[in-house]
Amino acid sequence: MAILSDAEIINIKSDIREIISDDVIATSIIYKQSGSTVSTWDPTIGSIPDMYTSSSVSSFKGSYTVEEINNSGGELEYGDVKFIIMVSDVSGVLSVDDMVVEGGTSLQSATTHQIKYITRDPLDICYFIGVRRLFGEIQ
Repeated sequence: MAILSDAEIINIKSDIREIISDDVIATSIIYKQSGSTVSTWDPTIGSIPDMYTSSSVSSFKGSYTVEEINNSGGELEYGDVKFIIMVSDVSGVLSVDDMVVEGGTSLQSATTHQIKYITRDPLDICYFIGVRRLFGEIQ
């Protein structure tokens, strides 16, 4: 017997969607998924496809506490942040080879983050994505 009914899970998903999509606290990001565009390369044309498939998603951005950073065993550094996105907002297998692009109206003003880890909640509703800002990035 399940602890939560299907109706309760639907309500939880709805509540989380409302929070992650809230205009005041949400952050719009571009999730750049690697490895999915290689099959579009055409050797007769010779053009190289974009290396990432981009998805615009709404997210909740958070920071780490000093205690979390100190207890991470060196995995986290000061300045690292985390994004929470809905599993249903991206497709395929996410990986640490993917990137998160945040803010900005142009490539020069956007901030690119390298993914350090990706986890899911037990109900498979959200991804928790730990990232580190890339300095001197080329987009």
